[in-house]
Amino acid sequence: MPYTLKADQSASLVIKQQYDANASISNMMVIRGTVVELVLVKPIYWALVMFHCMLWFLKEFHDCTEANAVKGCTPTKEVFADHPLSPGDIKGLTTLVTFFVVFYNGNCFGRYQTMYNNVIAIQGKLHNIGLYLRAYYTVPSSRWNVLRYLLASHYLFYWTLKKRYYDWKNSQYKTLGKLKTIQDLLNFFIERGLLIDDEAKSLGSYQGNKHKMLYSWSIVAMKRIMNTNPPAGEKGSPMLNSDFEQTAVLTNLKEEIVEMRGAIGTIDNSMLFPIPFQYYHIVNLTLWIWLFLLGYALLFINGGKGSVFTLVAYPLICFVLLGLVEVANAMSDPFGSDACDFDQEAIQEGIYNECKKLCEEPEEPFLSQLGDPSFNPTRNPDGTLSESAAPVDTGPAAPAEIQWAMADVQAVMDERDKLKADFTSLGIGELTDKITKLVDVQLAVADRLSLLDNIPKELQAANYTAVERVGRLEMLLTNQISRLQGELRGDPYDMRYVGQGAEGAEASLVQPPPPNPIGVGSVFVPGTRRLSQVGTTLASSTSPPLPRRR
Repeated sequence: MPYTLKADQSASLVIKQQYDANASISNMMVIRGTVVELVLVKPIYWALVMFHCMLWFLKEFHDCTEANAVKGCTPTKEVFADHPLSPGDIKGLTTLVTFFVVFYNGNCFGRYQTMYNNVIAIQGKLHNIGLYLRAYYTVPSSRWNVLRYLLASHYLFYWTLKKRYYDWKNSQYKTLGKLKTIQDLLNFFIERGLLIDDEAKSLGSYQGNKHKMLYSWSIVAMKRIMNTNPPAGEKGSPMLNSDFEQTAVLTNLKEEIVEMRGAIGTIDNSMLFPIPFQYYHIVNLTLWIWLFLLGYALLFINGGKGSVFTLVAYPLICFVLLGLVEVANAMSDPFGSDACDFDQEAIQEGIYNECKKLCEEPEEPFLSQLGDPSFNPTRNPDGTLSESAAPVDTGPAAPAEIQWAMADVQAVMDERDKLKADFTSLGIGELTDKITKLVDVQLAVADRLSLLDNIPKELQAANYTAVERVGRLEMLLTNQISRLQGELRGDPYDMRYVGQGAEGAEASLVQPPPPNPIGVGSVFVPGTRRLSQVGTTLASSTSPPLPRRR
């Protein structure tokens, strides 16, 4: 990023202080906006430097000569010699301080980066909404009536942030400028064309979250404008000629609004949740204690002799460590007046002007022709576009018409008639009809069987019980008929229950087959087949005539 920017470029930057990292020497010559300003105004820095310098001069120049001798005087060197402390003796505390400072800076920079990402996200969401509205809404007033509520929410967010810290007596917010009260802000909204009087009064009297009310107004306006006829609405717009497109646009816009609310909420909640005071306190207290101990320990370097160079080294050490902590403190609150803080005025005015242009700029004369094949230009060999439109691709050419000779046509017709006659004489047509009917019957049977497979379990249980009862009845009937045959033939009593009338077989009852309940794959109708077989046996019986009784 160049160090020197033009006025219009600088006005659009979130962070004003920009620099060229390659210009090391010129950057080192800059004082304003650096850590020098932050450290040199801190009383603790000068207290530490004076403490070390005073101890060094006492150790080096105080003695008990006759000129300044006092009764019981002891030279300062002897006092220091009796209480030595080297930098190695505070090595453990040095490690702890280093960890505290580095970790504290990392947390503050992470917080700073989160704030910046959400600030840019809010701007991006407003830009996205403006692009959607310009592409799908054709009436400039329709675009502005959706976007103005969101811009009002953007202004309200930064004003609320600044007002909160002003009320908390934050040293960075010494004035609120012209917008001191909420009524001043509402009047500002009316002047900028963001709200009308009734809307401003309603927003001012609302005691809840004013951002949510503004978001709801924007969504309601978006929906109603889409269902209103021109010139006040967008119903029938060529870009919204289907319910699917309208639903898609509404969904995308609502998602952008919800994400914008989320980014604002993240910043607001983060500012209400600073670095914990206990952590901030222990970092600074440990650092100060260590710096005081280091100022005393440096007197005993070089074998206890000390060195005059500590008068330069110690202030530099204090400057670096205190500077790191001050930079971290500045990054933890990026909405103040520090050099690394965000330029809130530039953010608000930049997004306002950009969205206003998107909504109010007239449409381009060729906008209605974009995408039309007659408008699409061709690409020249050098990469530029020609003024003439690209040829329209109408698809593959139609095949040429084929001319047939009359004799060839007649031969084809004769072959067709012959095949038709063979088809009739062989009965292929009738056979085809029969096969078709057979297939239809099979399909109907399959449908009936599939219905039987779906019979409820209760009906299946009832059918199973009925099958058992019919089976037992069939068994009794069959045995009675067998007994009657045996009596008519004059068989012995033991042979009257022989199945099938076989001679020499053991007497046994005829048992019915096990029932086949519905749902297994086939339907069994009990009694039908076996009773018919019994009737046939009786009719065709060739048993010998019965003997006459005397």
